[in-house]
Amino acid sequence: MGTGECNIEKTGIMTEVKPFKGILYNKNKTNGGYVDVVAPPYDVISERMRDGLYEKSAHNVIRLILGKSSPQDNETYNKYTRAGKFFDEWQKDNVLVRDDKESFYIYLQEYPHDGKKCRRVGFLGLMKIGETGKDTVLPHEYTHAKPKEDRLNLIKQVNANLSPIFTLYDDQGGDISGMLERVMRTDDPLIDIDVDGERHKLWRLSGGGSIKKIREAMKDKMIFIADGHHRYEVARTYRDIRRKKKDYDGSADHVMMYFTDLTDRDNLTVMATHRVIKRMPSADEGVIVSKLKEYFDIREYDDLAGLKKCLKENSDGDHNFGFFAGSKFLFLRPKDKKRLIGLITDKKSLDWKKLDVSVLHSAVLTGILSVDNAEGNITYVRDPEEGEILVRDGSHMAAFFLNPTRVEQLKAVAELGEMMPQKSTYFYPKLLTGLVINRFGE
Repeated sequence: MGTGECNIEKTGIMTEVKPFKGILYNKNKTNGGYVDVVAPPYDVISERMRDGLYEKSAHNVIRLILGKSSPQDNETYNKYTRAGKFFDEWQKDNVLVRDDKESFYIYLQEYPHDGKKCRRVGFLGLMKIGETGKDTVLPHEYTHAKPKEDRLNLIKQVNANLSPIFTLYDDQGGDISGMLERVMRTDDPLIDIDVDGERHKLWRLSGGGSIKKIREAMKDKMIFIADGHHRYEVARTYRDIRRKKKDYDGSADHVMMYFTDLTDRDNLTVMATHRVIKRMPSADEGVIVSKLKEYFDIREYDDLAGLKKCLKENSDGDHNFGFFAGSKFLFLRPKDKKRLIGLITDKKSLDWKKLDVSVLHSAVLTGILSVDNAEGNITYVRDPEEGEILVRDGSHMAAFFLNPTRVEQLKAVAELGEMMPQKSTYFYPKLLTGLVINRFGE
């Protein structure tokens, strides 16, 4: 049993999950159907993508989650107040309609990855936000002030959770997953759409017996945030603001979450986020490589494809990295893992120090190469090809490629109450925004 699970037993803190009356798009009011009104999460949307979503539909959820700024904006007229106005108008015009029955919403994603057809199943529900220091939700990454300020400004205007927080829980017995699968086998989905080659399906689960069983089964679960750290902290801040008002009805005590089973290895696809360095103490590739050779055995490849293949074949090993500084593509395998970890001066647990991202940042970049680890000096990319391009165009000096962080590592570090370095995980695919919305209060 994990540390976090023991904590629940000792403290008596329980995870409270409940169904809700979701707000969904009225398909009779959306000319192109759901495909034209949904969007990816706000934090992965580029300016170009946002413009495309604006053009898709006048009712695309992009106008709520990531509206455009205007030169005329002021304190009372801005992208946040416009989002609130759109949200109110769309409900009045029945573009968005609230369900009349409380439900959990089963969400299935089918997607291609590494030449295979993959699937992920979970459910959407409301979870009670814990008090500070007494919470069954465990984050694993640090948050930053600016994104939190942005999301707080938005939630104040819309008074709703526009997109779910992506979380993981332990369903080793498969009891909850079994209930979800039975509904998917017997009922037709409410929504069934294809977006960029990914299939998204949504079902209502509103049977009283099933709801009760899920609520009971979730009580002793620790919840691990996979994606949405900023939004969870904002939800707590917003709840505290609302609590100070005399007529507060308690509706903001809960936040919309997506829950999926972390014990099902076929249920999760975790991708790496690679690091591309703008400035290094030495511009001489030979000097850099000679320093790396003190700690790593090095194998050369002529192209990125060969390096990627090697990294994947060695994904079960710790602290294997790829490196590119404009000449050869290098595979780095540690000569002595203990010696490498010994370079880490951070006062952290051994679980934290064993993370590839920790070794890269604290041992390799700081300890071996004396690279400035400041956020502005590192560009994070999901696609290795993008890292290669940034080095070749001269805007960056070197790229480091990683294997994905394993889910069991995330769980271990989170249970210890520690935070991973930024961009340690990338869960794929992202959840769509706009399938279900949770509005606070009736």
